[in-house]
Amino acid sequence: MAFNTNDDISEYASKTSDFIEKVEEDFFIGRHKERKLFQEWITEESPTLKVLHHYGTGGVGKSFLLNAYHRIAKEKNVLFLQLDSQEFNHTPAGFAEHLLQIIEFTISTNYNTIPSYSVETCLQLLGKIATKKRIILAIDTYEQMDDLDRWFRQVFVRNLPKDVFIVMAGRGKLKNEWITSSTWSQVTKQTELTEFNFEQSRTYLNRFNIKDDQLIHTIWKFSEGHPLTLSLTTLTNMDNGLEDLNQNTSHILLELTERWLKEVNDEEVHRLIYIAALFHNFDQASLSVVLEQEISVKTFSDLTSFSFIRANQHGWSMHDLIRDAIQLDLKHRNPVYYQSISERIVAYYYNRTIESRSPHDLAQFFYHLRNDFIQSVLFQEYIENSMYLEPVEEYNFHEVEAFFDYKRKHIAESEAEFYNRSHNKTYQFYASIQHNKKENELLGPEYIKKVGYNTTRLLKNEFGETIGLTIIVPINNKTLKYLATEPISKNYFDQLSIEELETFNVTEENNAGWYIRHIDYIDPANISAQSFLLYNLIPLLLLDGKIITSSSIHFFQDILTYVGFQEVPGATSYDFGDDMPSPTYMLDVRGSKLADYLKQFLTHSTNDVKIDLIAETLALTDREKDIVELLLEDKNNRDIANSLYLAEVTVKKHISRILKKANVKNRTQLIKQIMELV
Repeated sequence: MAFNTNDDISEYASKTSDFIEKVEEDFFIGRHKERKLFQEWITEESPTLKVLHHYGTGGVGKSFLLNAYHRIAKEKNVLFLQLDSQEFNHTPAGFAEHLLQIIEFTISTNYNTIPSYSVETCLQLLGKIATKKRIILAIDTYEQMDDLDRWFRQVFVRNLPKDVFIVMAGRGKLKNEWITSSTWSQVTKQTELTEFNFEQSRTYLNRFNIKDDQLIHTIWKFSEGHPLTLSLTTLTNMDNGLEDLNQNTSHILLELTERWLKEVNDEEVHRLIYIAALFHNFDQASLSVVLEQEISVKTFSDLTSFSFIRANQHGWSMHDLIRDAIQLDLKHRNPVYYQSISERIVAYYYNRTIESRSPHDLAQFFYHLRNDFIQSVLFQEYIENSMYLEPVEEYNFHEVEAFFDYKRKHIAESEAEFYNRSHNKTYQFYASIQHNKKENELLGPEYIKKVGYNTTRLLKNEFGETIGLTIIVPINNKTLKYLATEPISKNYFDQLSIEELETFNVTEENNAGWYIRHIDYIDPANISAQSFLLYNLIPLLLLDGKIITSSSIHFFQDILTYVGFQEVPGATSYDFGDDMPSPTYMLDVRGSKLADYLKQFLTHSTNDVKIDLIAETLALTDREKDIVELLLEDKNNRDIANSLYLAEVTVKKHISRILKKANVKNRTQLIKQIMELV
């Protein structure tokens, strides 16, 4: 079979696509490494690479990268034929027919009428064109070509002319012989596309005239640099900045849910994804227990095959942006079911913790209580897996001295922000210069020498650099004399009776408890480091003793209160200054008390979910939800105002709006209606 051709193969004349390409190029951000690789590859004289595959979650920018490759190919006089697997039947004939139509549309051809839309014709035509110029065949959404994957690799790609190369983009990694065959793995390169970093996100938002620093930081935290989320955010009316963003975050997340779940075709797996989204980490067993039915190996395998689900050391987890979006969708569509499954998950981790006494199970228990503050502070998604705690001994004590020396030379106020995407809230950590200066006077290397090296851990990053430090003093007959006389801690021990004090006078092998004396960071704004150290306090709850600490920082006081510590009357320290009281908090988890301690949260968790249900039903804002919660505690307007740091007149306005939403006239009717809801 022969084709008649002119000596040159030209692109269609300038058209609307040229203008679109210009706009796309102007708004294209990042991916410098990928574009450099592609440009070098298509201009290399005899490349060994035959197939280039990019993968990543939905909306990470794979299609935009293919479009960028198209523009580069055009500049280098390389023919770029771009297909989408969603646009043809997944049969050899369907693939060949679609590709031939793309060829006809893409080039000004003087070929005689193509005799047949067959694979043979397609390969012959590509061979003819390849004598004139190099060809890149690009296939988008390749993950949907599983049914054609073997044929495509073994028949089509194997028989391509040497100057025809393949670029593919999909949501997941290539599998089968692409990676198991030594031959195919030699000629195939796979790279994962990840989210934009902060500067790339800033550049992107700037191009949409979003330049307010606070708004950019909030959008960055909300989107995590996910390109599609950034794009949807720019489509939000931003005339009022943060106010408009706050009102539209739920709509953005719901739009994302719809787009991500397009790759899910099986109804059973679709339902399972919504359950998995309620877990921080999950496995086949946890899903089976919570659903009260056995999940088959095949169904679980199908679930974990999606691009937004990754394996980790504790099983599997869902991409946090997608997880938050799916959770929100379920809360909107079926709040009762959301409440029921949430309660089962908390009960599951309660039982596991009591049985296993595993720090991980205990941490998961606290996560699934769905306290926004605890989730945001202890479970930051950006915690680096490369961070680790190093015990202090004589050989590395100089690093402790260097840490305190650095802190003395860089005394400043400490600030950090912890973001919660689900409710678009930010929680502030703050310590004043006065506090930090006094702490440097009260504490240093000499303190650690007195109470023992074993009290201290250095937080290290992947380069072995010290980025934080924690001092937790075991309470026994060797440390008691220091704890009872040193600033801050002595206020607790001073108020104990002789009998109570004697309960702490035990041997080192039988510690009576632990005193959390100090947690600090080189950079307090490093929320990953903060979360890492706070998360690593959780195992203390399993060590069978009393846990005691004192702090003048409201942020830490809130953490202690939320996880069930009780303030000790008469044990407040004023060592930081008369205007900075440091209450002492204590938690007793000795013996069987652990079960009782955790059980109290089961009721609290149920109440929290009920409040969420009320908020969903009445379409309450976060502030209105807070007020309803206090109304149910029979608080008056003044108490509510004091609790939420609002003016009393502002509380009255909020209550008026709540009554209007509930279509009732007064508080009594409102509470009656709420009781009927829950």
